[in-house]
Amino acid sequence: MSAPVLRTMRDPLLAIQLRGLNRYGFIIKLVGSASIFTSPFWLGALFFTSPQDYSYASSLICVPLLTIIGIVAVIHFTQGDPYLRRLLMISLMAHMAASSMFLWLGLVVYGGTADAFHYWTVGRALADQFQTGGWSVFHPPYWSTNLINNVSGVAALLIGDALPTLFIAFALIPLAGTYCFYRAFVIVFPDGDRWLFGLLAALSPSLLFWSSFLGKDSPIQYFIALTCLGFAKVTHQAGLQGALLCAVGLSGTLLMRAHVAAILAIAMTLPYLIGKSRRGSGHKATKLILIPVLLLSTYFLISQAHAFLYSNTNSADSTSVFQEADTITKNSHTGGSAFNGGTSLPIRIAEAPVLMFRPFPWEIHNGLALVSAVESMGLLIFCLVQRREIWSMLRDWRNPYVGFLLMYSIVFSITFGATISNFGILARQRIMMTPIVIMLLCGRQRIMNRRSLQKLEEQLGPNRMSMFSSSSRLKAGVS
Repeated sequence: MSAPVLRTMRDPLLAIQLRGLNRYGFIIKLVGSASIFTSPFWLGALFFTSPQDYSYASSLICVPLLTIIGIVAVIHFTQGDPYLRRLLMISLMAHMAASSMFLWLGLVVYGGTADAFHYWTVGRALADQFQTGGWSVFHPPYWSTNLINNVSGVAALLIGDALPTLFIAFALIPLAGTYCFYRAFVIVFPDGDRWLFGLLAALSPSLLFWSSFLGKDSPIQYFIALTCLGFAKVTHQAGLQGALLCAVGLSGTLLMRAHVAAILAIAMTLPYLIGKSRRGSGHKATKLILIPVLLLSTYFLISQAHAFLYSNTNSADSTSVFQEADTITKNSHTGGSAFNGGTSLPIRIAEAPVLMFRPFPWEIHNGLALVSAVESMGLLIFCLVQRREIWSMLRDWRNPYVGFLLMYSIVFSITFGATISNFGILARQRIMMTPIVIMLLCGRQRIMNRRSLQKLEEQLGPNRMSMFSSSSRLKAGVS
C-alpha cells in the first residue's frame, strides 16, 4: 500500500515534504508523558470510583489482560510502520485515561445519570435473572440500546461486577477504528499527510473522550472506519474484499444506529455511480456487480432507518420528516447546553455547514462546552490554513472516494444539524463525522508558497530544485 516510514525518510526530497514529522513526534511524546505522569490518578479513578456494593477484584485481573491483548494487537498490525505503532501505543493509553475520566465524571459529578451506567445496571439485572430464566433473559431486539444491554448482561454473567473492564473493553474498540481509518487514508491518499491524519484521528480530545466508555459510540466508530476501509479498497483496488468489508461495516453500523448506516450507503452510492472509473477490466467488472448491490443496500438501509426512527417515538407513520425533525429538536433542547431554541428548520439546515465548529465562543456556558469550543476553534483555524489544499481536494470531487467523503459530511451535517439542539449531544454525535472531515483536510500535502520555494532553492541548489519543482507540480499543482 505504501513505503514504510523509515524507507521514505531516506529520500531527501520526500524528507523535505515531511519536515513537520518531528513536531508530530513531539506531540505524541507529550501526550504519552502526560498519560504516564497522571496514571496514578486515572487508574485510581478507574478501579476505585464505584458504588459501595461494587467489587473491583475481577477488573484488577481483566483490565491488565485487555491491555496486554491491545498491545499485542498493535504490535502485530503495525509491522513496518514505526510511527503508527508508536501512535497507537500512546492512543491506547490515552483511551484508557479518557475512559477513567468519564467513569469518574459520570459517577461523582453527574451521579450515574449517563447512559453507560444505565446499560451496566440493566446488564447486572439480566445476569441476576439468568439463574431462573436462562439465556431467554437476553431477549430481542438484538440491536441499538437493547444490544448493549445484552452485551453488558453477558459480561456481568461471565466476570461479575465488571464496570471498569467493560469501559476499557469498549475504549479499545475505537483504537481498531483508528487503524482502519489510517489504512483507508493511505490507500486513497498515498501522497497525503498520513502522519498528521493519524495524529488527529488517534489523539483528538473529542474522539478520545466520547468513544471510550460503554455504549454505542465506541463500536459504531469501528464499523464506520471498517466501511471507509472497505470502500477505499473497492475504489482503488481490484477484488471483492472491499465489498465484504463494506457489508460488515454497514451491518454493524445498522445494529448501532440505523440512520447512520443509511447515510453511509447514500454517501457511497452516488459518487460510485457518477465517479471516474479506474482503468482495468477487473475494476469495471467489479463496479458492474457492486452498483446494483449498493442501490439495493441503500434502499434497504433507508427503509430500516425509517422504521427504526418511528419505532423509537410515539409519532404516527403519517408524521412528516419535517415534523419529526422538529420533535427531536425540542426533545434535545434541555439543560445548560441547549441552543437553537425556537429556530425554524430551514435556518437549522442553513447552519449545518458550521456544525463542526460549534459551540462558538459566545455559546460557551460550562466547562465541557469550553473544551469542545477550543477544539472546534482549532479545527476552524486549521481549515483556514489548509484552504488551498481543501480547494484542491474539492476540485477532485469526481474521485469516488473524495465524493464519498464530501457526500457523507454534507448529509450528516444536514441530518444532525436539523435535529440536535444540545451541545453535549452534538459533541458526542459529531465524532462519527470527525475522522471523515480530517481525511478531507489532510488528503493533500501542504502547497508551498513563493517564500518557501525560494528558501528551498537556497538549500537544494538550482539543479535539484528543478527536479523537486517538477515533482511538486505533478503532485500539488504548484506553478
